[in-house]
Amino acid sequence: MDVSIIFVNYNTCKLTCDAIASVYHFTKDIKFEIIVSDNGSVDGSVTIINQKFPEVIIIENNANLGFGKGNNRGVEVAKGKYLFFLNTDTYLLNNAIKILYNYMELKVNKNVAVCGAQLYKQDLAQNISAGNFPSYRLFIKGSFWKHFYPKNYYVNAKLNTINIMDDQPYEVDYVSGADFFVRKKTLDKVGGFDPRFFMYAEDVELSYRIKKTFPESKNMIVPDAKIVHISQGSSKTNSLNKRFRYRFIKSRTIYYRITEGLLPSILYYITSIKRLYF
Repeated sequence: MDVSIIFVNYNTCKLTCDAIASVYHFTKDIKFEIIVSDNGSVDGSVTIINQKFPEVIIIENNANLGFGKGNNRGVEVAKGKYLFFLNTDTYLLNNAIKILYNYMELKVNKNVAVCGAQLYKQDLAQNISAGNFPSYRLFIKGSFWKHFYPKNYYVNAKLNTINIMDDQPYEVDYVSGADFFVRKKTLDKVGGFDPRFFMYAEDVELSYRIKKTFPESKNMIVPDAKIVHISQGSSKTNSLNKRFRYRFIKSRTIYYRITEGLLPSILYYITSIKRLYF
């Protein structure tokens, strides 16, 4: 098996069916399996997916495990050389999976641990495909806590920009969890998504962990592979509302707890909650 494609479904039956259909329509010349990890959906997803795509492997979880845990359940049964974590609110525009597979198979790319496609919005404007690791020093620089840190700790902190290219692959800190294509042997070494995350930042932490474990590794975006990401199709929360922002704060707090320690995570949480509600 070349690639195991893993979807986490939670009451997004139509989106999931459309995503699966796009995989079958565009994916050629590669051996793949599709695994759907269903997080206790009550919209008939399991029955409908079974009927439409009997060859799809469905894992029935008895509760909403969240994004990371749901994907980890899929990994447990995956047989592919590569794992492709693909959001249910995506659909392919070309033979993206084969393109990503071919890229990873090149000997010159043996140090590439994770890659992803160029993501687009539904109107085909570019969507967010990747990002930089969060900078705690930059957070301190913009907060009250800078008065408690030596100036040389944060003074040179700046926001890095990703050099997005349309015609060739480019390196990033982390690949979006919407389309996370990773070597299974890499995941076997570092472990799956951290179960402490329910939603958001688990892709960032996993990319960070891979980089820490394999310092010479790279994470790349391959623009030739093209996928539409509708965005937030399963969360049903507006990116500007407080519920979304609170979830994001909790996840970022966990990230800083892992990467920076307990005190920095507490300082980040206190500051972010104050900004959110006051």
